[in-house]
This record gives sequence, C-alpha cells and structure tokens, in this order.
Amino acid sequence: MKYLLTLLMVFAAVFSKAQDRIWLDNGNPVQAKLSRAMDSKLEWIAADGIPRIYHRKRFLIVFSSTGKFMVISELNENSNKAQTQIEAFYKAPPRNVSQDIIVKSVPLTVITGKISYESDEVINYLTGEGNPASINKEEVATVIYRDGRHEILRDVVDVAPLLALAHKEIEKKEIEIVRKADEKPKNTVKEQPQIPKEKPKPFLSDTEYKEYSAKGIRRVDEFTSYLRIIGDKSMKSEEKNKAVQQALSLFEPQATVAVSSSKGVKKYPVKEYLNRLKLLPYSKINITWNEVKYVSELKQENDGNYYGIIAAQQVFEGFAANGKVAYGDITKKNIRVKLESYQKTIDGKDTVNWEVLLGNIGVETSEDK
Repeated sequence: MKYLLTLLMVFAAVFSKAQDRIWLDNGNPVQAKLSRAMDSKLEWIAADGIPRIYHRKRFLIVFSSTGKFMVISELNENSNKAQTQIEAFYKAPPRNVSQDIIVKSVPLTVITGKISYESDEVINYLTGEGNPASINKEEVATVIYRDGRHEILRDVVDVAPLLALAHKEIEKKEIEIVRKADEKPKNTVKEQPQIPKEKPKPFLSDTEYKEYSAKGIRRVDEFTSYLRIIGDKSMKSEEKNKAVQQALSLFEPQATVAVSSSKGVKKYPVKEYLNRLKLLPYSKINITWNEVKYVSELKQENDGNYYGIIAAQQVFEGFAANGKVAYGDITKKNIRVKLESYQKTIDGKDTVNWEVLLGNIGVETSEDK
C-alpha cells in the first residue's frame, strides 16, 4: 500500500513542470531516472529514492528534465555499453533551444516553431520564419517544449517507435536552431521591452461567410442521411458500418449526442450513439429532420474560430413487424457548429482554409406521439 501511495503522489506531481521521467509499458509516466543496466534488466530510482529493477521490456522512453530523450530500443544490449549510454544521457548539456518540437504522426514529420496557443484540439505556432501555422492535435504524437517539458498525445506504446525513427532528425533540427540563434547579431544596446502584438485572426469575407454558413446546414443534412442508412434494417452490415465512419468524420472528436427518455436526458459519444441506433429492436426505423436552421449565427470567438447553433425538429418512428409504429417521438435538437481555420501550404505559399465540424447535439424538448 505504501508503494502504491508513493507512485500516485509521483503521478500527481509529474505534469507540473519539466522533470526526469520514465514512460513504462503500462502507459504511465514515473518521475524517475535510470541508474544501472544489468543484462536484460534496468535499475531505476523514483522520487522516493528507492532503487527498483524491472525487465527492459517494461521501459519505453526516458526523458530528462531538459527535454532530451532516449528510446529504450536504442539502448545497447551489452550492459556495459548500455551503462555508458545512460551515464552520457544524464550528463549531456542542456538543449538551449529557442523553439518547440512537434512530432507529427502521419507522415512522420518533425516540426519546429514557437507555440503561441494550445487547446485540447489544436496547436498554433510561429514557424522559424515567423509565419503563423496550425496543426490539429489528432495528428500529433509528441510535443517537446523549449523549456524541457514534454507531452505525449497518443498511446506511448505507439509513440516510442516513432520517436526512435525521428530521433536523429530531432537532434539535427535542434542543432540547426542553436546555430541560427548563434548567428544572429547580438545588440549591445538594451532595447525597451515591446508589448507583444496579438497575432491577427483569420477572418471570413462576406462571400465566404455565406458559403460556410450554408455548408453548416449541409453538414447536418449529411448527418441525417447517414442516420437513415444506419437505421435501415434492409442495409448490409458493411454499408451501415461505412455510414457510421462517414458520420463520425463530420464531428469534433469529443462531441456527444443527448438522448431523452422517460428517465431523463443522457449523453452518449457520437460513435456509441450511432452503434446503439443500429441495434434498436424495430423492423424498420424512419428518422427525418425538419425545419433545419440557425438559431445562433456563426460568430468569431477569441480563438479565431467561428461558432454557431443550428436547431431542427427530429421525427423518430420505430415500426413493428406488422408495419405499425411501435414507438415515435418528436424532439427538438440543437447542434453546435464549429468553423475551424487551418494552414495549408500550396506551391510554397501558406493559405488559410476552413473546416466545418459538428459539435455536441443537445435536446430542447420532447413530445410523445
């Protein structure tokens, strides 16, 4: 029990600042250092100062407090050589880089830049040339910050081999960052601190605003067309599964669907909602959405994205084997719409593009038929 409490305390503290950290095969990071290599095992010491010995297979990645890392697959199988690697790793000088490292999963790409804004969904950054750029976090495997912190955004079991492949490229990029910083002429005159200018937000022209507003309505129409396929008992399972995946592509990753019943309102992740729809015990299902319109027009928020709300009336009918309606209801739905900007490079020129995504689907009222 004492050992378990110690580990929990370590996990709670490990994310607050840059620290020496070991990622294990169970997906958990531990504030610790490697201390000794022994054939097929490694000794490590956590914050409690107690040495522990695990099989090498338990270890995936080791990070130092400066942001340097070592993938265990890169560690020499010879214990003496591995020991030399471990000692050299912890004695290595600080990175002293002025930019953050973003490792994109597919295709495997090492991106450098200064992160200016970060949310649960997106990372905005300035490239080395000072140009604004953005990347969706779903595409990112790892971020190594210039202050030594790091963040692993996918299953660490999948991230470890990616970091092993990208290790030399990351080191090369960091050497280049330091070299360019050293080449910049140093101003001996102390400059007055300047108030940082807020990065200009991308915006829609009147024509684009009308176009993307209409696209939001079309996204809802696409979703309802997939609902009809998923609920159609005459369709093959493969066709239904394809419709589920196509419907999911319309939504933000964390979006939910609220469903009302006699027990109240319950929210389901979109994928779970669609899979439950496939399994409803009716011989036939008919779902139609009427009066689809904006009740809150698209409006730009502080993060530069546009948000609005579309309302509609959903008519649900579940038919029994005799062809009669076994259950039906009319539900007022509201859907959050997000218009998200992203950078796209075409012929070497950065352009701003926009993607329309559906968010949470809520319930306003429900009337039994």
